[in-house]
Amino acid sequence: MDIDDTPLMHFPDLVRSLLRAGMAQPGTLVAAAKLLVADRAKAHEESRVDVAELAANLDRARRHLVAARALEVLDSARFRTTPRGRVLLRSHPDGIDDSVLMDFPEFRDWMARTEAGGIKPEDPRPREFLSGWNAGWEGGDLGDNPFPADTAQHAAWVDGWLEAERHGRE
Repeated sequence: MDIDDTPLMHFPDLVRSLLRAGMAQPGTLVAAAKLLVADRAKAHEESRVDVAELAANLDRARRHLVAARALEVLDSARFRTTPRGRVLLRSHPDGIDDSVLMDFPEFRDWMARTEAGGIKPEDPRPREFLSGWNAGWEGGDLGDNPFPADTAQHAAWVDGWLEAERHGRE
């Protein structure tokens, strides 16, 4: 069973358990897993979870939190929740995902450098693409692009415009 399909085992749940595990004392992946098991028991959720998959996903979530400076690594097994992590947990008690962590420049830089194990952040330019698509569909010109030529927004607008032109000719 894919852990992402398992109740109370989604990425925000893993992040919440890691932050809680490192709050009062140094945390470990095992401590975070125990918190997840306790949460699942409270919810009367009894589906089995692959332990190796859980450990791998907790480790991935831990790397994200370290990159966002919400966790501090103490040694190869232990970590501590930072003041930033405490604020995050108070602000988002139901869990935190990458969209929240993207608020931090350190995390954005890390994502750009590592692509987080091959998972790229969502493209932040859908509005510009749709704006360009609308302009192209309504007969607008490429020169109508309102964005500076050397920006990602400009390129997204052009892509949208070209896509509308392509569909208009079919």
